[in-house]
Amino acid sequence: MQPRYYFMSGSFFHKLHLWVVAMIVILITGVIAMLSIDEQSASAAGFGQEKNVERSASVKKSDFNDSLFKAAIQVLYTDPGQAREIIMRVLENPNGVDSILRIRSTNLLGATYHLQANYNEALATFYTALELALKSGNTQRMADVYNNLGTSSLKIGNHKEAMDYFLKSIEQYRLLNDTINTASTFNNIGLLYKDIDNPAKARIKFNEALQGFKYLNDTIGIAATLSNIGMLLNEQGQYDSALYYHRISIDLNIKKDNKYGLIIGYQGLANIYNTMGQTDSALANYNKSKSIALIINQPFQMAFSDLGIAHAFIKAGNLKAAILHTDSAMLIANEIDNIKLQQEAHETYAEAYEAMKNTNRALEHFRLAGNLKDSMINQTKLHQIYNLEIEQLSLAKEVQQLEIQRQELLLSKKNNIIIFIVIAFLLALFGFYLLYLNHNHRKESNTQKMILSLTEKKSRAAAEAEIQERKRIGQELHDGLGQMLSAARLNMSALQQKEGLPLERRKELLEAAIEVVDAAFSELRNISHDLAPSVLMAKGFAGALKDMADQINKTSHIHVQLQLYGLNGKMDSIIENTLYRALQELLSNAIKHADASLFSVQIVKGKDEITVMVEDDGKGFDEKNMLILPGGGLSNIRSRIENLKGDFFIDSMKNRGTIISIVIPLSKINYVPETYTSAGGR
Repeated sequence: MQPRYYFMSGSFFHKLHLWVVAMIVILITGVIAMLSIDEQSASAAGFGQEKNVERSASVKKSDFNDSLFKAAIQVLYTDPGQAREIIMRVLENPNGVDSILRIRSTNLLGATYHLQANYNEALATFYTALELALKSGNTQRMADVYNNLGTSSLKIGNHKEAMDYFLKSIEQYRLLNDTINTASTFNNIGLLYKDIDNPAKARIKFNEALQGFKYLNDTIGIAATLSNIGMLLNEQGQYDSALYYHRISIDLNIKKDNKYGLIIGYQGLANIYNTMGQTDSALANYNKSKSIALIINQPFQMAFSDLGIAHAFIKAGNLKAAILHTDSAMLIANEIDNIKLQQEAHETYAEAYEAMKNTNRALEHFRLAGNLKDSMINQTKLHQIYNLEIEQLSLAKEVQQLEIQRQELLLSKKNNIIIFIVIAFLLALFGFYLLYLNHNHRKESNTQKMILSLTEKKSRAAAEAEIQERKRIGQELHDGLGQMLSAARLNMSALQQKEGLPLERRKELLEAAIEVVDAAFSELRNISHDLAPSVLMAKGFAGALKDMADQINKTSHIHVQLQLYGLNGKMDSIIENTLYRALQELLSNAIKHADASLFSVQIVKGKDEITVMVEDDGKGFDEKNMLILPGGGLSNIRSRIENLKGDFFIDSMKNRGTIISIVIPLSKINYVPETYTSAGGR
């Protein structure tokens, strides 16, 4: 329930409110007037006229260059080489090109090299674009170039510089409130963490990127991030989940007709199948990727798919086919003069010849691959040196900007003092106004807290009363009705020995009566147990769980495993009853609905909270549909947990099993430092 604010309706406060608003309007009007005067002065000095003349003279050349730039973007992913030729026409236009378009064109030129995996040339071009962006002081262009520099640095394994560039990029994008590019940079940082084998941080960054793309409904960005998550899960050995994310990514790319994304998606699927040893599926997806790359003229991706096919054939033992596809990849690498692709082709040759037991040729290709790698490292060092020059330029630019700002501050000091006095006066008035609002807010907040506290106490008292009432009823049923039924059974047993009716008839009637009484005893125990589990009172929470596990494990339906930590000592009775009922319901669901063979329970009681993790290997379900069913077991469990201010999480999917997590906060009085562990055996 959101707190509501109540205001006094007195004439004084009403007039105060109107007066504060009027003063703020006057202040804003005055500041706008001062700014208008400054702009008019600048125009009179000729600055405004100079801008208009420049704009008029560059209309025709800007239209032509803009058309070429847009044409280059259209073919960037389908034909990076053609995009590069178009961009060179823009940069070499004899009529000139404006500074912003020159930065964008140089940045796009670097992207053409990056898409063809010519990362050293891409870095050199991006550094040029960065130098131009720093000189212009354009924040958007600097952010774009920093992001691209980070991406190319990541591709050549320069993780430290890549992270530096990504962080600078995010800083600039956040200043611009550029959500989509911020999400893109988070996606790149996730790839970096994946590269340095930090899957936890990688998943966090991918999730942040996914959140940004979903907020803007950017389907292509969502598909790219899901594909990256699939690659991460593949490296962690979670193949089913990895396939799931890749397939969603592929479906999204099909809907958007994003062929470049489909190339990457099918390669990702193929890599997973290759890792799993499913060669036929791997080859099918590599060939899909290769065919799309051929359609959109992506020679690098064609070669990359050929190398994947070669690795699949090596794994399958078809070494001749592996050599043929490596030859195809090497031919493309030589045609586009791509050192990175040549290196990977030599490494694939070496792997194939090693499998053929041809040690000499394998070693030769390893040597050639090493030479190419050293060559790329040397070029990277040169780029790092150039990067130092760029950083110095950036610092010099910052110093220059600070000097300009200092001069502007000196020129506007007088006006600032006047504005400061006016603002201080208004802030003082506004401060009194806020104090008045805060006073009312605190009164309302205290009232709301009291209401919430009373409501919580009432709810807890009602729950405790319900438990005590169930215990009382259970005790009375057991002690009262149980004794009466026991006496009845003794009386009927005595009648069995009397004469009167024929012996066989008396025996049949009395045995039937005894069976009915026994059934009544059984029903009595069930009712008593349902109203207030006697096993909780007798054995405590941990003992009751162990007893339940032992009884279930005696059957052949399902195997229950328990891991209990910190459960020695007495816990809050409401929490004990709630968790015990929840575990009973979950175990019943696993047996009746999930057809599970294993039911695992892990309970950890800490100082501030108790955590329950339940997992089964059953057939799973669609959690959204289950939770919306009125009166459903899971819905009841969630309601009970949330009444205790706890959290209830479900992770389930059809044919994949179910994981349920429960977290309930504890007060300090419930904390017991000892540890108890129990695990059921098969």
